[in-house]
Amino acid sequence: MSIPNGFLPRLLAGASLPPRGLAYLAARPALWPYAAVPAVLTLLGIVAVLVFGGSLAAWLLGLLWARPDAWLWLALWRVAQAAIWLVLFVLGGFALPTALAAPALDVLSARVERLELGEVESQGGFGRAVAETVRGVTNSLVRLLWFALGHALLLLVLLVPVVNVAYPVLAFLWTARWTAVEYLDLPMARHLHRLEEVHAALRSIRPLGLGLGGVLALALVVPFANLLVVPAGSVAGTLLYCALVRARLAPPASPPPLPAPSSR
Repeated sequence: MSIPNGFLPRLLAGASLPPRGLAYLAARPALWPYAAVPAVLTLLGIVAVLVFGGSLAAWLLGLLWARPDAWLWLALWRVAQAAIWLVLFVLGGFALPTALAAPALDVLSARVERLELGEVESQGGFGRAVAETVRGVTNSLVRLLWFALGHALLLLVLLVPVVNVAYPVLAFLWTARWTAVEYLDLPMARHLHRLEEVHAALRSIRPLGLGLGGVLALALVVPFANLLVVPAGSVAGTLLYCALVRARLAPPASPPPLPAPSSR
């Protein structure tokens, strides 16, 4: 894949990445075991949200806004409950499976990168492995906080008459943006890049990230297709990273940690 020029070509290129990721997996059975782990975790997360999500959403909303009796305010309360449920659905069926399956997804991403860019020289041994783990965990926690905070602020839109009709669009755009960051960060964190660098890379090719994140966000609510969103997104994000490297749009990989000084 090459990075095209122009708004529409980039949007379509991003939208094509998830199907490309699925096709990439389908053609390479050696990658299937690593894709199976997040698929199973996604299934468990979706079932949990379907069973418990409604009551949990009502409880969380009740902490901030007691359930009203007037029909108009009750209708708005129900809309807010549904919005929180959708956020829980994304968290349970998308974000948490990605975080829990991180070791398998990292191997999957590394193998895709090796197939696309060739073998890379080992960088730093045990010290590098620790640095990659710390970077990956840190980025994951910041991404989850960023996602939840953004949706919490968007809930305020529901309280503004007329403007509240824009909430579904704004929530979708926020989720799509976060999703693109989620899966481009997978390979970039392995090279010790900070989230700021992931955001900068997506800004340099906008709106390609919107196409990628939008398709993955839409696929999450499609039965059975949602089971493959996490592995497909991981491969798609890695293919995008490889395209950025080829186009010299990705920042250079961080150097391996320096060895500890000798005590002698």
